[in-house]
Amino acid sequence: MSKLAALQSILRTAIDPVVVMDPRGVLLDWSARAEAAFGWPREEVLGRGLIEVLAPLRHQAAYRQILTRRLASPEPPVERQKSQLMAVRKDGVEVPIEVSLAAFGEGRATVFLGFIRDVTDRVEVHDRLAASEARFRAAIGAVDGILWTNDASGRMVGEQPGWSALTGQTPEECQGFGWAAAVHPDDAEPTLRAWKAAVAQGGPYTFEHRVRRHDGAWRDFAVRAVAVLEADGSIREWIGVHTDITERKRAEERLREGEARFRAMADSAPAPVWMTSAEGGITFANEAFAEFAGLEAEALLGDAWIGMIHPEDVAAVGAKRAAARGAPEGPRPWSFEARFRCGDGSYRWMVANARPQIDARGQFQGYIGMAMDMTETKTAEARQRLLINELNHRVKNTLASIQSIVRQTLRADETPVRVRERLIERLLAMSAAHDVLTRESWEGAALDDIVRQGVAPFVDDREPGRVSIDGPSLRVGASTALSLALAVHELATNAAKYGALSTPAGRVVIAWDQAGDDGAVLTWTERDGPPVSPPDRKGFGTRLLDRGLSADLGGQPKLTFDAEGVRAVLPVRLA
Repeated sequence: MSKLAALQSILRTAIDPVVVMDPRGVLLDWSARAEAAFGWPREEVLGRGLIEVLAPLRHQAAYRQILTRRLASPEPPVERQKSQLMAVRKDGVEVPIEVSLAAFGEGRATVFLGFIRDVTDRVEVHDRLAASEARFRAAIGAVDGILWTNDASGRMVGEQPGWSALTGQTPEECQGFGWAAAVHPDDAEPTLRAWKAAVAQGGPYTFEHRVRRHDGAWRDFAVRAVAVLEADGSIREWIGVHTDITERKRAEERLREGEARFRAMADSAPAPVWMTSAEGGITFANEAFAEFAGLEAEALLGDAWIGMIHPEDVAAVGAKRAAARGAPEGPRPWSFEARFRCGDGSYRWMVANARPQIDARGQFQGYIGMAMDMTETKTAEARQRLLINELNHRVKNTLASIQSIVRQTLRADETPVRVRERLIERLLAMSAAHDVLTRESWEGAALDDIVRQGVAPFVDDREPGRVSIDGPSLRVGASTALSLALAVHELATNAAKYGALSTPAGRVVIAWDQAGDDGAVLTWTERDGPPVSPPDRKGFGTRLLDRGLSADLGGQPKLTFDAEGVRAVLPVRLA
């Protein structure tokens, strides 16, 4: 029987693609699994170099050197030499492979068996482990394929170099069922029972067990064996392969342990926690989520959570979810507030936050999210709004009462008209600022709103351009808003009586800009008004700007009477 004929059983039964080469690397045979894996029919590759057929063009020079060195190595024929490389299929798709070489024969008659394994799954297991927890790394070692044969009765006979190299057993020790002595004591009996049953039924045989390596270490192996048949259908022999899966098993165990720790941590959380798939359905819900919903955790998987959302909130939640998942830069974190139906049928306000899980290859794996019950917070906010509205109403009424008292107390026949009008105008300015703060629930106000409200009584709708207002969007606190409103009112009143707004051509420019993290500077500039000169004495408005407002504004205002127009610089404390 020729060497190629003798190797046919290996080519037919090996679980991985197998090729046969001469010492130059020229293909002499090509198994059916090689055809399926790489898309090249046997007749198209025979006589061609292995590197020419499988190596990507950019790697061919380097791979050819490696193959030449390996084929010329003086190591014993059974010595396995592994290399992890890239291969390209006939359709142009590249896959990572691991190649093991074994020499058969001597001298010029030597041929080489190449066992090729697609290691894509190994890479994916590693990536999935890293992405799931981002805390665990696992290096999955090279997969060793140990070839062995048994006779038709399922007994090991003859030389078994691969098995002996793995276990350290001598040929005499592994004969018959002696090989079982190298199998872990807990696995030996189940292994023999399953093996004998497969032999009785004609196979195939698949199993996993632990084997003691020659150095005494226990390794996990996946076993596969098939029967080689004679022409009449009877079994001639059995050929099997032991594949070392120790690293894969350890990686899977670490993955399970990591997932178990995550689930334990999530189940200890007092608030709902969930995990979704890349498609969006829930794949895990913690105990708090199940307790809130009044359901078993399994009942929350998939899209069941959507049915818990109040009908009035579904559209808004769906829109936010779609926007986050469909962001141009990729899925991004998102949050929402909505009412969820709990186990007793009532609805509770929940605030939820979700962050995307991205694996080591940058692929989106789904979301991890957490929700908090904010019903009490919502109730407290509603109560607070009610109290603020009531307070605003009472303060408004108080200001109106003060204005009425002023009008009745400062009678026109007893008080100078100018004093009476100025006092009422200042009360109205405070009332206008109060209106702005009321709209903002007394949490501050926009600087722009305060300024515009302050100058509104002095701006003619037919000539709105006479007062120019410009500045970035900034916010001030309540006390600063009231002081700023009084300051703007005093400046506008003086401009209307004596300054730029007292003549048809006059104009006022109000502008501000941020100064530091918590301050701004507002400038009031008058132009094209009557000639300006410093006053002989300081009136109430000037004294108010100089001394009365500096504490709340955040600094000392500066008022100058330039010849071309009054100019004021007001420091403003930001909220």
